[in-house]
Amino acid sequence: MRRALSANPGLRLLLCALLAVLVRPSCASVAPAPAGTRIVIFHSNDVHSKIDNFAKVAAIIGAERKSGADVFFFSAGDNFAGDPVVDQADPPGGPMMELLDRLGLDVLCLGNHEFDYGLEILRKFPARIPMVSANIEAPPDALPALRPWVTLNTKAGIKIVVFGLIQIETGNGLPSTHPDKIRGLRFSEPLAKALEMKGLRSAAQVMIGLTHIGHEQDLLLAKQMPELDVIIGGHSHTRVDPAESVNGVLVAQAGGDNAFLGRIDLLIENGRVVEKKGRLIDLSQVRDEDETIKAMIAKFHQNPALARVIAKAPLEISGKHALGSLMTDAIRQVHGLDIAFHNNGGIRLNRLPQTITLHDVYTLDPFGNQIVEIVMTPAEIRSLIKNSWERKNDIDLQVSGMTYTVRTDGAYQIRDIRLNNPDGSPLAEDRTYKVGLSSFIASSYSFSHRDPGRSLYTTTADDLIRYLESGIDLGMYRDVRRAFSEKPPEASRN
Repeated sequence: MRRALSANPGLRLLLCALLAVLVRPSCASVAPAPAGTRIVIFHSNDVHSKIDNFAKVAAIIGAERKSGADVFFFSAGDNFAGDPVVDQADPPGGPMMELLDRLGLDVLCLGNHEFDYGLEILRKFPARIPMVSANIEAPPDALPALRPWVTLNTKAGIKIVVFGLIQIETGNGLPSTHPDKIRGLRFSEPLAKALEMKGLRSAAQVMIGLTHIGHEQDLLLAKQMPELDVIIGGHSHTRVDPAESVNGVLVAQAGGDNAFLGRIDLLIENGRVVEKKGRLIDLSQVRDEDETIKAMIAKFHQNPALARVIAKAPLEISGKHALGSLMTDAIRQVHGLDIAFHNNGGIRLNRLPQTITLHDVYTLDPFGNQIVEIVMTPAEIRSLIKNSWERKNDIDLQVSGMTYTVRTDGAYQIRDIRLNNPDGSPLAEDRTYKVGLSSFIASSYSFSHRDPGRSLYTTTADDLIRYLESGIDLGMYRDVRRAFSEKPPEASRN
């Protein structure tokens, strides 16, 4: 047959045509492979020292790299602060930095909690991983790896430009970290700085904003900057699944605490993005793990000191008000103060178990802020509470040694602040009180105080450990609340 076909070209053509007709139905059911370059970007944000799922992350990324696609891994910030396995390591953050290096992280947008250990520790981040943030200005020796943007290249030579942004507080223009940790750095408004990046569009086929400014700000950025192909965000711990298309820009974020891994797929044809989509991978449903990374994580967990039991409670202590009351009681009792405050943002657990270990305490309070004592009048205390309320139009400060009520109008504007002793009587307006604050509050909140204050040279976590070990009755923290807000009845009905 082979010889006959070669001798009769006409017959060969006829048989080929018949064969094409016969196989057409089965071939039509298979979609043709898309032309162009396929890019896969995995992303995480607000991991907060939660390393246990990284073995699953490594398995997912490793499998995709074997597929032949161009694969990248981005972090949108806040890898530190949240688990003592990382935060109490030597050096602090060491396990996280080592794991991200082994995972092949391609670019890191600095988040506010990247600074929690100080610039000296941040400089220990693997030098091969670029740090991006366009709205940070730093002396060259402060953060040598920092740059406004970075350009990545695919195997086919497609250029991906990635710029970073970090959030700043409206009150002081600084990220939400201890001001002493970012001394020497300058910060500018992120959205305004982002608009200065528009010129990068002409230098790349793909343009990405890797941000740590929160989801609402990411949506504003997408509306103002359609030049972007993708925004990968962090800071607000928002689960965006699937990724949203806003003004033609794909906006993504992967929740927090390393519970989800984000995945973005891009298709590039003729030098432009023609398809883009994003989704989240629920890591609790993933079974495959990278054995090398799993072994590294197990080794990092081998710290028996963190398992030491320091107290047992008759019930779980849960919620910001109960936990904040416990933490402020510790500050006040250990130092013999009249009043103590602690901000909600510094309470990093939702509950303490009945058996409380050192690991639990350092997870609840990972920041290492020192206690500052300031002598204050009731008027000055009101100015502190007012500033804390105006940050989010909500209760922000937990308290010991007194209670307070913020009374507002229907627009959440403060009408007055009532200060009471624990027995319900008003604070004496003609006397002063010894007030304990974390150094973060003392440095970051704007409030009146004639007394400059003094450090007591212990941390909030140190005080909590001493207080728990003293054998106090933890049953008192059931349903406790000391900070309240009230709106007028007519506003509550609207």
